[in-house]
Amino acid sequence: SGRLGGDPAASTSNKVAVLPFKNISGDTSQDYFSDGLSEELRSTLARNLKLQVMAQTSSAKFRDHTEDAVTIASRLGVGYLLDGTVRKSGEVARITADLIDGQTGFSRWSQSFDRSLHDIFAVQSEIARTVASALTAEMVPDPKVPAGSAGTLAAEGGTRSAQAFDAYLQGRALYDLSADEASERAALAQFDLAIAADPDYAPAHAARARSLTAIANQYGKAGQLQELYESAIESARRAIEIAPGLADAYSTLGFTLFQGKLDARGAREPFERSRELGAGEATVLARYAQYSARVGRSQDAAAAIQRALLLDKLNPLIHRAAGAIEYAARDYRASIPPTRQALQMNPQMSRAHAAIGDALFMLGRHDEARTEYLAEPASDFGLTGLAVVEHRLGNEQSARDAFAKIEEEGARLRYQQAQVLAQWGQLDAAIARLQQARVIGDSGLVYARNDPLLDPLRGDPRFAELLKSIGFE
Repeated sequence: SGRLGGDPAASTSNKVAVLPFKNISGDTSQDYFSDGLSEELRSTLARNLKLQVMAQTSSAKFRDHTEDAVTIASRLGVGYLLDGTVRKSGEVARITADLIDGQTGFSRWSQSFDRSLHDIFAVQSEIARTVASALTAEMVPDPKVPAGSAGTLAAEGGTRSAQAFDAYLQGRALYDLSADEASERAALAQFDLAIAADPDYAPAHAARARSLTAIANQYGKAGQLQELYESAIESARRAIEIAPGLADAYSTLGFTLFQGKLDARGAREPFERSRELGAGEATVLARYAQYSARVGRSQDAAAAIQRALLLDKLNPLIHRAAGAIEYAARDYRASIPPTRQALQMNPQMSRAHAAIGDALFMLGRHDEARTEYLAEPASDFGLTGLAVVEHRLGNEQSARDAFAKIEEEGARLRYQQAQVLAQWGQLDAAIARLQQARVIGDSGLVYARNDPLLDPLRGDPRFAELLKSIGFE
């Protein structure tokens, strides 16, 4: 199905990409600051619904670009590029910003600002306002925003503390690395420092919530999960309380309620609110799309991921999500190309080979599925697929070997064990594993409503009861 095809001829006159600003301080340890500033500018612009702002991942591909502006604009499908430099020394920053016409490569507007770091947000919103006005000449300036003030800063729960902003940007840089548990915990520590410096800094509370959720999902021990999730939910709610207009805070709350508390019903309202407020933010749209797919609202999911792809066309994670959304809607054939595209962009990406394997398995192409499972770097997903496909191909010993390895992981992989047992026809054992997964709060259960590998269980009242307890309609 071509549900995810964009309109290539769409006008680019309101589309802008913010390239990573260059740090010209001569000190590479300051890179996080110029990167962070461009990202903050990007999110300020993305709140202007008249503009389409390319997301961070796609824009960051051109960090050390040698291509000219016209080439970059055409690769990103935008009409304008915002480029700039930052020189930070002590408490003062000099920021230059340059708005470039993507058709001609000529500068449309250029300005430099010398500001103390305590004014950095005023500069940010000043640049954002000037760019927005240049791109949408018909836009009526907001009379409620006095010239030179930080604009929507209060509504968005920003900060005037240079120290808080600095810690927040360092945390963001560490979080984006997501290299290992140490870097995730270091990111969390920076968000805590930002909040200590300014307790009313909403984006720092939202970032803290995401950090806690990531730590719980990837490194949490069964006994600590609930505590980590509770703490994440509390931080997301605090962000919303301070900044009722911050899409990212609602999106984070929805994500944590769904993945962490397995509360599909409770996640619905924050996710809906995030979509209204965050129509210009690719990550917000992608989270909303994946939630909608899991709860069976495939039309909403397709529309949101379509828009996320327009805003972040070079981000492999969004392409992988687009594949997962087709798979959840049971269009197995359509799920393969976007997932292949993600792998082309990042050949090391986890869970993509396994996702293609699952689609091929459902299409009855078992040998091809086996090849994909063997190529999967995330062993739990690869082994689950192998246990299922080797059984189907009649290679009983290989199937049992793969399952034995999943069994060794114990409680952590209860959901995957249930998938295999359901496919092997051991239905009571599969139900028992799912019930154990429910007790420990295994986030794999968010897939249960439309996971075709669990189809053998669908007539069982115990399975229906389990789905109901997660809040699936």
